[in-house]
Amino acid sequence: MSNKQNVLERFSLAFYIMILSLFIVAGAMWLMIYLVGTVSSTDDSGALVAANADTFDAIVELTEEKVARYLGEWEFSEPKIPGHFHHIGRWYRTDKWDFCIDCHGPTPHSRTPKERAFLNMHSLFVSCNTCHVREQMDSPATRFGWVSLDTGQLCPNPEMAEGIWGEYGAKIVPLSADDASKPVTLQEARAFSEKFRQNTNELTDRQKVIANKFVHKNCIETPVTCSDCHKSEKAFIDYTALGYSQERAAFLMSAETADLALHYETFYMPDLLKTEGRETPAPEGRTE
Repeated sequence: MSNKQNVLERFSLAFYIMILSLFIVAGAMWLMIYLVGTVSSTDDSGALVAANADTFDAIVELTEEKVARYLGEWEFSEPKIPGHFHHIGRWYRTDKWDFCIDCHGPTPHSRTPKERAFLNMHSLFVSCNTCHVREQMDSPATRFGWVSLDTGQLCPNPEMAEGIWGEYGAKIVPLSADDASKPVTLQEARAFSEKFRQNTNELTDRQKVIANKFVHKNCIETPVTCSDCHKSEKAFIDYTALGYSQERAAFLMSAETADLALHYETFYMPDLLKTEGRETPAPEGRTE
């Protein structure tokens, strides 16, 4: 009787194991069919292919239109993505006529970190000679005009379209004291500078110092400051004579702009950003 009972128990155990195995296999097969069906989307395969095709066509179309991406001294083209805020084009025109840029570059102001952004911004539409040069060392310029960035010649006042200040295609230049139809060009310094750059590797250090002084002999030690131009009375530049509207000229000479120019030259950082003279507390549980 005990032998028959043992056989029955073994048979029952084998039966249960077989049933459980069938459930496991069936579950695995169902899961595989579900996953394959989800990935391939057999029911909506047509819609999926259409969506992928539309996306592909849209991406390909974007590559047909290019936009200039400007990064300091480097510029490259990339596909234009509508509404993308990283498209910062090189909207200003390259100045090929100001020989100062040949050595100092298009963004020459780097000595004063607190001011260089404003100064370099102005260099896009104000020539170096305006602030740094005296044609006659005993007297500053009193008349100014515009030089075209296309021709390097004097041109009429540009149209001051509202909302694009600085995008004039021209630069402000001082006019010659002897002939107001000519800008201050410093032809002697230009010719010497070109020769200097061609032969600089062959010169001694002493010769380079002497040559550099000759190139900059018309440069004043203290250039025109922000507050010289942006003040309500006796501003260095006559804005209306250069084509600025009365409203724009009034703003450029207003107390607000003059105050900004004055205080930006002595820019004060908030105390919370200063670290000089401040003791850094040691972490808890640690002593020096």
